[in-house]
Amino acid sequence: MNIFKKISEHRAEKERLAWTGTFAQYIEKIREHPELAMTAHSRVYEMIASQGMVEQSGQIKYKFFEQDIFGLDKTVEKLVEEYFHSAARRLEVRKRILLLMGPVSGGKSTIVTLLKRGLEQFSRTDKGAVFAIKGCPMHEEPLHLIPLELRHEIEQELGVKIEGTLCPSCQMRLKTEYGLNLEDVLIERVLLSEESRIGIGTFSPSDPKSQDIADLTGSIDFSTITEFGSESDPRAYRFDGELNKANRGIMEFQEMLKCDEKFLWNLLSLTQEGNFKAGRFALISADESVVIRYYLKSKIMTGNSIMNLFLFA
Repeated sequence: MNIFKKISEHRAEKERLAWTGTFAQYIEKIREHPELAMTAHSRVYEMIASQGMVEQSGQIKYKFFEQDIFGLDKTVEKLVEEYFHSAARRLEVRKRILLLMGPVSGGKSTIVTLLKRGLEQFSRTDKGAVFAIKGCPMHEEPLHLIPLELRHEIEQELGVKIEGTLCPSCQMRLKTEYGLNLEDVLIERVLLSEESRIGIGTFSPSDPKSQDIADLTGSIDFSTITEFGSESDPRAYRFDGELNKANRGIMEFQEMLKCDEKFLWNLLSLTQEGNFKAGRFALISADESVVIRYYLKSKIMTGNSIMNLFLFA
């Protein structure tokens, strides 16, 4: 095998997938392919379903998991059908956090890793393409540019559902860079990547006394305060928290239940309302599937905001 030829082909494929255009051009893409505006939960479900499934003895087996997950067919079916499929249809289950609980070697890490790696590959396909406002720190859905007052009529015309609002950074750029001309805003195709922190985030708790909520929601860039004069100026804020970067994809929390309660408040707001609070800004919209991976000892948490999935191999 020619290693450098493979590397060259990989680089060429990435260049082929690159696309940049205006919001007006993106709207035309949506007219032809409304599925491009799918939610994060829909993206995960479509990724799994695209690999195919078979029914054996009245039970559904998904090819997406068959090479790495064994003996958890019922659990996987519940994961896909009761959570991701229902959430993709915008049912109330999407307002729940997916909690994977089980002993060591129960399959928790494997499932989460498969979902993250699968999303990275799916975003490189035509069906799983993800488009975002160019330069947005949260690579958010371009349809958020459409004013709330006009959405109902435009939704009917395009055959899509628009949820969420522009992040503070894009709100300012729309005024200063584009003069409120929505059709001129640049849109680009992004490839989901955990390494590049695009659409896939991972949070691991550390010492409760030193853990900062800014790791989730971003923080003030104090070096720019004197330049912009206010902490509420989006240019003086780093939207680089894990919740910011995981927008449009999936967010994994490792042993999250060991963290302080203040970290869970943001999760509840994100899942229940589709937004979270950061700095001195209004609520920031985010669309992401939240997964908590927790080693089961003796304490079991339940509640209407939690989708429990017990993994026992």
